[in-house]
Amino acid sequence: MRARKQRKLLDRSLNWIRRNLHATNLDVPDEFMVEWIFEDDSDEEPRPPGFFFSVFAFGYMQYELLTGPVPADIPRSVPVSRLIAHFDRWQMKLALAEIHHRTDINVDPMPLFGFPEGEEVKYWPRRPVAPTPTS
Repeated sequence: MRARKQRKLLDRSLNWIRRNLHATNLDVPDEFMVEWIFEDDSDEEPRPPGFFFSVFAFGYMQYELLTGPVPADIPRSVPVSRLIAHFDRWQMKLALAEIHHRTDINVDPMPLFGFPEGEEVKYWPRRPVAPTPTS
């Protein structure tokens, strides 16, 4: 039963990604946000399990195929270390979206599956922050 549920969730995730290639982290629906954020409960070195990495890798490769400088029908490769590093950045983008949607801090949208060099996190309070008294 659990495998069937996971498969349906994976299929819905991939369909959403196909339809929203240029989505930002702030565009991810709550249903996926809850499911895509990886929480490692093990005591061992964290490694992304298949479901999370499948969603991410599909989105990343789809984005690169359709937006990159190389024509989509030309084979390409990416180092595994880069995929894992981008997975970590993707998780950070999802976490920042959670902060944006659930706290009083605004975060500028970031490309969900694009990872430009020098990318920065821009944030600010939703309302003015009163200065804290100094002793």
